[in-house]
Amino acid sequence: MLTPRSHFACSVISGKVYVAGGRNSSSSNGLKLAEVYDPLTDRWEELPPMRHPQMDCLGLSYKGKLHVLNDLVGLADRNRSEVFNPLNSTWCIVEDTWPFSRAMQFSVQVIGDAQVYTVVDWGESLIKTRDNEKGDWYNVGSVPSIILSDHYRPVEAFGYGFAALKNKLYVLGGTALRWEDSRGGRFDIRRLDRVRVCDPSVTPLKWKETRPMCRPSCGSILGCASLEE
Repeated sequence: MLTPRSHFACSVISGKVYVAGGRNSSSSNGLKLAEVYDPLTDRWEELPPMRHPQMDCLGLSYKGKLHVLNDLVGLADRNRSEVFNPLNSTWCIVEDTWPFSRAMQFSVQVIGDAQVYTVVDWGESLIKTRDNEKGDWYNVGSVPSIILSDHYRPVEAFGYGFAALKNKLYVLGGTALRWEDSRGGRFDIRRLDRVRVCDPSVTPLKWKETRPMCRPSCGSILGCASLEE
């Protein structure tokens, strides 16, 4: 990445990775800068900057455009999203219809070109999708608990990655807290390598485990996206 950053928006459009906003040690109030990565040439390229700095933001690939969703839900003067059109390399501002705080969710993904899914952490890791005609959000299920072989009850995973590939949703890695009675009573943090997948069009959701992550990459996931060959 040309400009180091964290807490930025990231999404994939037409086989390229787009990043925008975020923050770093020299821009604690947010960045306007945006970049695109082409995995075929292994090169980053600068894009025109956004009109306003954005940090703690999410990236959404929707109908061929990059939507940068901010965390300022409910603040009328800052309740906006910036949208980048790769065809003409321009940004525009739209009213932000996103009802969820960034602090309550892990990621947002799109299946096909327009079906949006997100995980909202209101204590249940609910998976929600949007009715594109009405604009309403509704639950399709939740991310299930984790069963550890050396623990007496299921535990909740957190800090996992959330991605869409073809018509499936994936939950990758994360961490879990295991209570240790034998060590004076304390929580032990477990890094998870599990990858779980479901088809959101089939309800109730039927999750199954698939090939696990490589061990060096397991644990908390800062962000993930899918690229198809």
